[in-house]
Amino acid sequence: MASTATDGERSPLLSRSTSPAESSKTLLGSDAESNEAIAQGVTRSIEDDVLPEASVLGRTITWPSAYILVISRVIGSGIFATPGAIVKSVGSVGLSLTLWILGALIAACGLAVSLEYGSMLPRSGGDKVYLEFTYRKPRFLASTLVAVQAVLLGFTASNCIVFAQYTLFAFDVEGSDFVRKSLAIGLLTAITIIHGCFLRTGIAIQNFLGWIKVGLVVFMVFAGLFVIVFQPHDSDVTKNHFPTGKDLFKDSEWSWGVIATSLFKVFYSYAGLGNVNNVLNEVKNPVKTLKSVSITALITACVLYLLVNVAYFIVVPLDEIRDSGELIAALFFERSFGPRLGKKILPLAVALSGAGNVMVVTFALARLNQEIARQGFLPFSKILASSKPFNAPMGGLIVHYIPSLLVIALPPSGEVYSFILEVEGYPGQVFGLAISIGLLWLRYKRPDLERPFKAWIGAVVFRIVLSLSLLAAPFFPPREKKPSGSIWYATYAVVGISIILFGFVYWYVWTVAIPKWKGYRLEEKNRPETYSRPIEEHSVTVRDVSGHENEYSLDGNGFQFYKHTSVEKDFVNDEQIKAQYYAETERLLKDATGASKVFIFDHTIRRQAPEAEGTTPDRTLRGPVQRVHIDQSYKAALSRVPHHLPEEADKLLQGRVQIINVWRPIKTVQRDPLAVAEANSVNDSSLVPIPLIYPNREGETLAVKYDAGHKWFYKNGLGPEEVILIKCFDSKLDGRARRVPHTAFSVPGTEDKEGRESIEVRALVFHDNETLE
Repeated sequence: MASTATDGERSPLLSRSTSPAESSKTLLGSDAESNEAIAQGVTRSIEDDVLPEASVLGRTITWPSAYILVISRVIGSGIFATPGAIVKSVGSVGLSLTLWILGALIAACGLAVSLEYGSMLPRSGGDKVYLEFTYRKPRFLASTLVAVQAVLLGFTASNCIVFAQYTLFAFDVEGSDFVRKSLAIGLLTAITIIHGCFLRTGIAIQNFLGWIKVGLVVFMVFAGLFVIVFQPHDSDVTKNHFPTGKDLFKDSEWSWGVIATSLFKVFYSYAGLGNVNNVLNEVKNPVKTLKSVSITALITACVLYLLVNVAYFIVVPLDEIRDSGELIAALFFERSFGPRLGKKILPLAVALSGAGNVMVVTFALARLNQEIARQGFLPFSKILASSKPFNAPMGGLIVHYIPSLLVIALPPSGEVYSFILEVEGYPGQVFGLAISIGLLWLRYKRPDLERPFKAWIGAVVFRIVLSLSLLAAPFFPPREKKPSGSIWYATYAVVGISIILFGFVYWYVWTVAIPKWKGYRLEEKNRPETYSRPIEEHSVTVRDVSGHENEYSLDGNGFQFYKHTSVEKDFVNDEQIKAQYYAETERLLKDATGASKVFIFDHTIRRQAPEAEGTTPDRTLRGPVQRVHIDQSYKAALSRVPHHLPEEADKLLQGRVQIINVWRPIKTVQRDPLAVAEANSVNDSSLVPIPLIYPNREGETLAVKYDAGHKWFYKNGLGPEEVILIKCFDSKLDGRARRVPHTAFSVPGTEDKEGRESIEVRALVFHDNETLE
């Protein structure tokens, strides 16, 4: 499908200055787009449609870990602490349950938007990545706003407070304000140390606590039923307090402002459904995992929340629920199981659940903060973006720790919990609105992008309308005035708006005013230290085969020099290349290999970017790859057959399958020639798989570890009338060459020569009359 995007929309998210004379300061760039990205000049443009590398931390998150990462974030303090506050605000059980159901539907709409974006742009960073990609202008604005919101509001204070309150309740300690805050800060500090120094231990602990939390909520559901069914009905303690008939909606408060603040609390209880989006670079099979995990977690949370609310209303009288503050679950346990089990052991389990929630939030937000620092949006970016010394995002953890500490320590504890939820929720609606509108805009502007998941358009529109309503809601006063000394009903909205305005001011001062005043321009730095893959340079002997080209063959050595003159000379028109050069190459491969069928699946043109003063760099140019690699692993090569030829795959895979790279110079090579290693000199033990994560499939290339026994060859002065056939894969298992590493290399004394230009065409080559043995 032809793309409708403009050049500006295809440019990298943090583009460089085109004026060589202009002074600049660099930002740390984003992760490279392919295994060859740094050498090829591919930057943050999504046009390559691939996330090749895992995070520097590795792809360690499996489906169960991803599910716990979501469900443990979703089921946090919300269901244990907010139902009492919601009922107190809205007045009735019926309206409260209605808001929980409405909240689930709204969460589903938001999740649909998040899934479409996450499947389309499968990389760590979540909303930050989506806003950056959608809103390119003004430059850096979207990134700065998300960074400010993430740093100032990315805290876990509410769960730390719940942990402290339930722990003190379990031990029947009244506890002063100082004691509660000290306990909350102690939890925050301990978790920061664990995640910063013991990465795998932290993941294991949060997984364990996550399953405890799910088990606890299920237990609460059955506990409510147990009290009604099995306890004596003449006991006041076990009386069914669930209202019926007209009492269900008695004393309902229908003020939109009150409903909105209650919805923010419900949203908080569903917050975290997109938690995997923040860490996709660490997830195995990220797109597939993202879709299944998020939907499963939403259904789990929705069912459990409704049942737990019903259990609360059955067991605990409505008046006590309204006065319970954040301790509704504690009252539920005490009335269900008595003062010993109900007041000590089970509240401690709730406290542990809150701790588990703090762990997963800290885990995800630390990585988001690391991404923000890595791109230069924080002071001391290189230090905060580093994963040293424990291979964990210590800098991101510190950035997360500071605002969390301040929010716990500074405000009075009376209304702080509800206030935190409302302040977090309001700016979230602003970003949710921007992302939802952006999704519709991309549907119109970029229909060419791969979308393995598409949100229902009605859900997106509904989310937009609701976000606008919730943003206006705080300025509708409630019917009943708050007691003297209480926080003004719209304070949270003013604080949220102030944070967003601060983001605008920070963006203008940092990216516009100061650079203009000091005469420089912010730029992107291509090689981010955090995500760059380590490489080693070695001096090796590369033998020139000139005059002996016929001594090398595909099956014997893994490469072959083949005479062929193409009608195509310039290689500047992609459509012409596909229409004309593909057909030529198909005939060439059949003649050279005797293949029964050839399918060309892609091509790459390599040209050096112009270096003359005043020229505008073409960001799509890919230079020579100065890194030893093999284009396809064995597994990835075979997976291309069903991907490209699904209807014929079963039959084609019964015979011999090859992938061959047809490499041709566009001009005679004077610099950075191509070298190939004889296949039999490279053992499989030297090969390192590198995952390639596409939105709709997963591929894999092979990096190559150095070995002095590798034998390297090239042809000096190779011209356009001769091609190199490079075997990337062969399914034949009779001892012939199956794959060959290759790379560009620098020849001393040629640095001032004309840059290399070449085209390589990759093709599936089938031999249906040959077996695999």
